Amino acid sequence: MADFIILFLFLLPVIISIGLCFLKDSNKVRRIVLNLLLIINAIVYTAPLLYAYWETLPDGNMWSENGPGAALWLYFIILPLCGLALLVLLILKFVFRRKSDVSVK
Repeated sequence: MADFIILFLFLLPVIISIGLCFLKDSNKVRRIVLNLLLIINAIVYTAPLLYAYWETLPDGNMWSENGPGAALWLYFIILPLCGLALLVLLILKFVFRRKSDVSVK
């Protein structure tokens, strides 16, 4: 059960990014740009893990630091940067949603 909790917490930024893509915004261009930035943020966040997994598919160990698993050390840089970007995009999405709700009424 603890493994599922850790997996959920690790994937929480990706889930939040996907969920934020469904928020309404009256400005179509702004909505597309913010959704694109959210998707790019999710891809950058999962890239080291996916790289380590795909490069060791036949019979390797993706956690080995002598191979592609060394890419997982990038999370020391990626985690704070993607978290900060997600926070900024989250605030922008809610501010623009509120503005579009007010302008529609």
